[in-house]
Amino acid sequence: MKEALNYYPTNVQSFTVDEWFAMLQEDNCFSPILMEAIYTLMFEMDGSGSAKQISEITGRPYQTYNRSMVETVKNLRNKGYIFVEDIRKRSKKERYWSHFYNGYYKDKLFIWEIKDSLHTAFTKFISENEESGFSIVYNEKTNKVEAVEGIRRQRIHYQVERNSVIVNYAKREFVKKNGSLFCEACNFSFKKSYGIDFIEGHHVLPLYMGERITKGIDLMMLCANCHRAVHSKKWNDKPVDCFLDYMKKQMIKTNF
Repeated sequence: MKEALNYYPTNVQSFTVDEWFAMLQEDNCFSPILMEAIYTLMFEMDGSGSAKQISEITGRPYQTYNRSMVETVKNLRNKGYIFVEDIRKRSKKERYWSHFYNGYYKDKLFIWEIKDSLHTAFTKFISENEESGFSIVYNEKTNKVEAVEGIRRQRIHYQVERNSVIVNYAKREFVKKNGSLFCEACNFSFKKSYGIDFIEGHHVLPLYMGERITKGIDLMMLCANCHRAVHSKKWNDKPVDCFLDYMKKQMIKTNF
């Protein structure tokens, strides 16, 4: 028997599946980080979970998911969609999670549960994009190509490898800039060593170091060895630039 849940009361309006689907199709409105959270809840967590639980899967600080909802609501309002303000009684500040999720407390955690209509619309949206061979591309005007993909860190990597739109775009841009494909950390070239055009796409997650500005999702070219190394315990909580600087020093030592 399903547990009866005591949902947190809110005054937000309900959107239909068609309304959510239309919003998902709007350019540069749904934050890729919010889409990542929804994807994680749907396919990793059976539709519900806390921000900290999502963070444990994706590796992102959980605060980013709150900010992603603020960004999305503001973007959609600018497009003309009506989102009734959900004001907190004590602080008088606006609440944003309630537009996308039902909420309740469980084991001292506040749980987000994807609203049924959004769940259905998101499933349809993902399905249609996968069937067309088209990936979710964000902010093409600034050439920042991003996609909603698998969420566990290793799984993100493998889905990037399968995503021909994202990987091929990144490889074309890299070749235009550098003339050929090679590892950005150690300069290894599969073409020179094995006669094949191959490289792995490293999915760089935002990193927060004090007051640093958060970096967006990006792809960089790494050989298999460097890719495994950068995801290791030694490096996975540091900016990728630290790994690149380390590799540069190692190469200088080797050459001498």
